[in-house]
Amino acid sequence: MADPTQIERFIHNGRCLVAYDDDTDDRVIGWPEMAYESVRAINHLTNHGAIVPAPTLYRVLGELKGVGYLLPQALDQLGRGLSASLEQLDVTEDDPTRDPRASVATALSFLDQAAQLARDLGATLEAAQSAIGGQGYKSAED
Repeated sequence: MADPTQIERFIHNGRCLVAYDDDTDDRVIGWPEMAYESVRAINHLTNHGAIVPAPTLYRVLGELKGVGYLLPQALDQLGRGLSASLEQLDVTEDDPTRDPRASVATALSFLDQAAQLARDLGATLEAAQSAIGGQGYKSAED
């Protein structure tokens, strides 16, 4: 049987689930880190009082709402993988008074909550996008 922990090394479009250093000493950046860096970049790009016209924001919100709509599936699949780890791996806890199954159950509960919040995020960003859907602008140069 293949090592079930190899999911960390699976590549999709040049990135993996968790960042790691490959055999050539290159760092392979994981998708979650890329998502974090993407939001961080938006923060940097908009931090200086830049004007963001509605058509631009409409496009940004169109992409960001997808995060809210796709994240619940990702969280569900990650949770199922965590549950499966209890069956396929010899899972331990640093604290001997804690039961790995109880820790996983707690994590799954939080993942369910996060998935609902993500669905709400997607719907809220879609509503914001719809609110400005008809706007345009004339630049000062016109």
